[in-house]
Amino acid sequence: MPNRIITLLCLAVALMLAFVSSGARAAVMSIDYGTEWFKVGLIKPGIPLDVALNKDSKRKTQAMVTLREDQRVYGSDSLALAGRFPQSTFPNLKNLIGKPYDDKHCVEYRNRFVNNMISNPDRGTPLFHLDDKTDLTVEELIAYQFQNAREQARNTAGEDVKDVVITVTPFATQYERQAILDAAELAGLNVLSLIHDETAVALNYAVSREFSNTPEYHIFYDMGAGSTVASLVSFSNVKEGKSKKTVPQLEVKAVGFDRTLGGHEFDVRLRDLLADKFMQQHKPTSDIRQSNTAMARLLKEATRVKQILSANQETSASVESLFEDIDFKVKVTRAELENLCADLLDRVQGPIQAALEAAGMKVDNIKSLVLVGGSVRIPAVQRHLSQTVGADKIAKNVNGDEAAVLGAAFRGASLSNQFRLTKQIKIKDITVYPIEVTYQPEGPQDRKPIHTVLFNEFGTIGTRKIMTFKRESDFDFDLIYGKSVEQQDADLGMNQIAKVKVTGLTEALEKYQEDIKASEQPPKVKVAIDLTNSGLVSVAEASVSIQVKDPSSSTFSDKVKSFFGSKDEESSNEDDKEAPAQDQNKTEPENQDDKKAEDAKDKEPTMKKITLQVQVIPTGPPPMTQQEKMVAQNRIRELDALDEKRRLWEESRNNLESFVYRVQDFLYDDIVSIISTEEQQETLREQLSETSDWLYDEGESADTAVYLERLRKLQQLERPITFRRQEFIQRSDNIDKITSSVELARAFVDGIRSKTEEEERYHTDEELDSLLEHTDRLEKWKNDKVTAQEQLPNHVEPVFTTAETRRRCQELDDALMKLMRKKKPKAKKQQQQPPKNETSQEDEPTTHQENEKDDSTDEKPSSNNDEKQEEQRDHDEL
Repeated sequence: MPNRIITLLCLAVALMLAFVSSGARAAVMSIDYGTEWFKVGLIKPGIPLDVALNKDSKRKTQAMVTLREDQRVYGSDSLALAGRFPQSTFPNLKNLIGKPYDDKHCVEYRNRFVNNMISNPDRGTPLFHLDDKTDLTVEELIAYQFQNAREQARNTAGEDVKDVVITVTPFATQYERQAILDAAELAGLNVLSLIHDETAVALNYAVSREFSNTPEYHIFYDMGAGSTVASLVSFSNVKEGKSKKTVPQLEVKAVGFDRTLGGHEFDVRLRDLLADKFMQQHKPTSDIRQSNTAMARLLKEATRVKQILSANQETSASVESLFEDIDFKVKVTRAELENLCADLLDRVQGPIQAALEAAGMKVDNIKSLVLVGGSVRIPAVQRHLSQTVGADKIAKNVNGDEAAVLGAAFRGASLSNQFRLTKQIKIKDITVYPIEVTYQPEGPQDRKPIHTVLFNEFGTIGTRKIMTFKRESDFDFDLIYGKSVEQQDADLGMNQIAKVKVTGLTEALEKYQEDIKASEQPPKVKVAIDLTNSGLVSVAEASVSIQVKDPSSSTFSDKVKSFFGSKDEESSNEDDKEAPAQDQNKTEPENQDDKKAEDAKDKEPTMKKITLQVQVIPTGPPPMTQQEKMVAQNRIRELDALDEKRRLWEESRNNLESFVYRVQDFLYDDIVSIISTEEQQETLREQLSETSDWLYDEGESADTAVYLERLRKLQQLERPITFRRQEFIQRSDNIDKITSSVELARAFVDGIRSKTEEEERYHTDEELDSLLEHTDRLEKWKNDKVTAQEQLPNHVEPVFTTAETRRRCQELDDALMKLMRKKKPKAKKQQQQPPKNETSQEDEPTTHQENEKDDSTDEKPSSNNDEKQEEQRDHDEL
């Protein structure tokens, strides 16, 4: 996308945002976390929506982290270390999050990377064994990267940022989403919401566009490093509530995806091709595939070669001292890569066809196919897409790299209470898996379990369903995914979500058994289940409603609720949503007949709602335990302290190093030779040279305190020379400044005395004489100091300084301004004597109207005008 379009888009978003309180910490960030890269979006008052830069001033960062000697290294620095320390470098962690150790993605990771992955004995999830003291969860490693993302946002915003929206794939399961939330918690972030990658892109697409009431359909095709997703989205204007106002709405209709089709698979195959060519070309004594370091370097080179082949027909792969001190260089063509990945290219159109089929639509119904993700740049991929939908429908009018992170940041602004959007965009997103409730009915044990689809496939997220159970005792039920992507997921328990235990029912039914026997309605057990905007399933509450005959058995709280019209929600089937909250009953004055009717009504049976206890036990890959989080948080705090210590060490070393270079150049300045002796210069030059040699020898491992002490000693030698040089340069200006202040004060006094009649003056002679005396003192001080300074050698401390000059000039200027601001005294109002033989004011009061007339003749207005004219005259004279 051209820079101009990006600028206009950011401007459009900025215009749509109003800030509730610019003084509050209103910054919101977003993280587009991918397999190979992550981007950070940021929006705050005074900073338009944009992508935060990393320390290398890049707009995206490699999603990897290296741990060496209690030091965390991120991004490009981590990539540079990956070839030397592959066991301590952790890339592509997104493929592992929320998965069991035996999942095919984890098996594939162990085959491609050399990290020491073990199975978590408590959770059965991947765990990385770093050393004898440290085992790291995937969540903790991703938390490190989230901390790095937060640091990027902090450096851009100038303040700490905690509120965040994070992107996830639409096919992410409950465990994967929860793992992302756990990682964010470890990083100290407050997740406002998760958002699907393609939904974020669609939101970014909608921000700067206008739509009609007729829906238009687009497919957002996102091929990243690890997976491919095609989301079919409709855009239209819809009415907002009962008003006639319309707002734009994006609605995700269907999603097709391929979990393992991504750019990383192309990189791995190209790496293996390079390894084969190396073996054929050089015939080393051992197999290069057994060298972890060599294969890591080949993977890095394969990624670079793939990017070049996207724009060229052929290029050369080159790695120095790749294996057994052999330099490797070989030509690779685009045709070779395409033949190598022919089966991958055949899967390119699969997600599109799946999305169209699920939505019951055809290619002709689609207005455009919007390309997103780095891997769509591969020419063969674009060729297959053109064959699927037609070249005229291929749209490249969004920034494929940054659309998701910008859309997620806009979503964060809409969720934060610190922002108010002037343009609302409604979002209706979906879940790609149906969610079922499975339970064993009461009665004989041989009865078959009941399966109820609670949320349909491609059902809307951000909704609540109410389930009604006929139960006579405590019970439990299971939440599961009704459709598993692959059989292996079901075998590993990936289709399981949680077991929900409802207790307190047996106790409640026993307590009210007499009322239950006498009632006409059996107890109703209702369970509210939410599918949140983040795509997580949660059990909000459970309750039982019992018909109670004796109102006195109700608690005071129940009576209050009854008075305000509390009403039980109706039972719902699998497709019913939560019933809307009821309005409070209006109260009106009651007469005696009404009261009798109300007393009679109180004697009728009422429904009592009793809240039940709910326990949710995850049955899939379990989330982090509180103990695991505490261990990880303690380790993060220790690493943060080490990072801060290292930052101070690097800062002190850099300050010392830059000081040495700067002062070495400074000593060649012509003025330095004037204001310092040869001996002084040589002493400082020797100290600088000695420090420079020390820095790259013993100083490599010195402590922060040593750097600070050396810098302090050097500054003791440098500061006097720098001070004398500065004073030498400013001396002439200081003399001119004093002369100017003196002349200005004298001109003011002369103007008053020569141009103003004595009876019109309101500056006393004492005041004017005092100002002239102050002027004379300053001029004498200048002459004395200038004379003394001229008698001193230039290499000694000056006696005529800039600081003293400024102070003395300021004192004179303040005295002058005090007189200039002096206002002319107001003329005294003469009291008018009442005429003789007329009634005085004490004898006969005047009317209110007469008083107003007297006030209008007050001399204040004329006095104010005189003051303004006098001030203007003073300034003109000056």
